[in-house]
Parts: sequence; C-alpha cells; structure tokens
Amino acid sequence: MTINLIPAANFSIQELAGLYNQTRVDYLVPMPMNADRLEEYVRDFNIDLSRSCVASDANGQILGLNMLGVRGTKAWVTRLGVLTNVRRQGIGSALMDWALAHADALGVQETFLEVIKSNSPAHALFLAKGFTGTGEYLVLRRAPHPAPDAMQAEMDVLPSAQTLELLQTCPQYLTWVNAYESMKNAIDLEGMRIRLSNGGRGWIAYRNNKFTLRSSLSHLVLYVEAGDSAEVGMQLLLNLHKKYPRYDTYAENIRQDEKYLSAFYALGYFQNFSRIEMRRPGIAEISMVAQQR
Repeated sequence: MTINLIPAANFSIQELAGLYNQTRVDYLVPMPMNADRLEEYVRDFNIDLSRSCVASDANGQILGLNMLGVRGTKAWVTRLGVLTNVRRQGIGSALMDWALAHADALGVQETFLEVIKSNSPAHALFLAKGFTGTGEYLVLRRAPHPAPDAMQAEMDVLPSAQTLELLQTCPQYLTWVNAYESMKNAIDLEGMRIRLSNGGRGWIAYRNNKFTLRSSLSHLVLYVEAGDSAEVGMQLLLNLHKKYPRYDTYAENIRQDEKYLSAFYALGYFQNFSRIEMRRPGIAEISMVAQQR
C-alpha cells in the first residue's frame, strides 16, 4: 500500500476531530472529541500541527493520524489512530516514523507517549520504535453522588496563580497530562489547600470543566505536605466533592503505589483503565549508547 504523510496543519480542526473519532470507534476507551475539545487539546498539550501528520493512500483516502507535542527538549507522541479497515498494513509504523523523525530533527532529549495497558498491538509497535516503559498509571472515575461530611479541617480555595506555584514546585513526578506546563496552558485550573488539627497538610490541583455540556472535574493532582497520606488525601477529596457534589470526576495518571490511593476508592472512585508511560531517548543519547557498545 502507498502511504502518503501530510502535515496535520493542512487540515481544519473539524476535519482532524472527525478523523480522530473514526479511528477510535472500536477502542475500549474511545474518548471522542469535537472540534472545540480538540482545539483545547492542541493548546493545552503544545501540539505542533505542522509536525503532526495525517496518512492517506494513493487515491487520497484518509487512513489515520498522529500528533506530536513539543516543549523545549521534550516531545510527546499522542492521538495515534488508524481506521479499523486498514490496520496491520504499516500505517501506524509510518505515522510513528514521521513523529520521531521530526522529534529527532528538533534535537529533543527524550520523547514520551502513553498507551492503554490492554492495547497490546500499540504497545508492541512502540517497543519496536525504541520506547521503554517508565511506569504504570491508573485512570480513575467517580460518578456524581453525595460525599460524607468532611472532618474538621481548614480549607482555602486557591486561585489559579497560586495553584500553579504549587505545581511548579511539586517534587513528585507528573506525566505530560498533568504537568505544570499543561496546567498552565489550561483556562480552567483551580486548587484548594487544607490543614488538619493534627498537623496534616496538603493541596489538590484540578481542572473545573464547567463550560462543557456536562460539568466535570479532571486532571487531579494531590500532594501531601505533612501527616498521614491516606488521611490528608481523604480530606482533600471530601472537601472537593462537598464543593462540587454534582460533578463527574476523572483522576488521570495516578501511580499505583500512591499512599493516598485508598482515599479514592473509599469515596467511590473506580478504575476506568490503566496506562503505561513510555520513553524514547533522543538521537544524541541513542548514538552515545551505540558508541559505548
């Protein structure tokens, strides 16, 4: 099959959103997008549409797409999708080669991506392209329902600027999805901070998607500054759901070994799916390793 690769910048956001949705119709987690959501995604995650691409055949029939985010010395491959009737014909591989060639041309030090753990074909493709796993993360969801009364705690609602300051100095590793840069780009960032009478302290950052058709909270980042992690985590989530009792909530990329994970389950969160973050070193690192062998 002839595979032509065209910069995604040659297409409208509406066209890209439609194509993306077509490639995900049979996914376990489709995550559909309309044009507004894709435009937001491009902004929040620094997607470079001139270095992202759409694949077509010799007749101009669209086959799939892939996107590349770029931040300084780092890149992020995302939204790779191929139409169901043309899979296993090298299209995904060609799309990946395009993204990695552009990342290498920029001289990035490392390129990241995320793959749903159950997506074995995609995982195998990424391994073949030089990626290795860096960690597994949970994507949790909580449907709207009443939360128990919050225990005694002093709670401050934080403006976005103060929330960003906390994220910028957060010592724990944050993936591209929840990274400081992604939250800084978002227009709906909020936060809160609590202090318990026993000295426990912590904060939570989140996105308040109040302007969408169905209000929701997403991209939760919790950090325990002092005290018992499970207790402080519980208080943060209790206060959050007391403030927004009618919101669907999505917590993305929570580490499986987080000490506050039990608080999510205690408040009715369930595991939607899990992801594997993967990393590919930049071409300079690859060359250095090859020379050492």
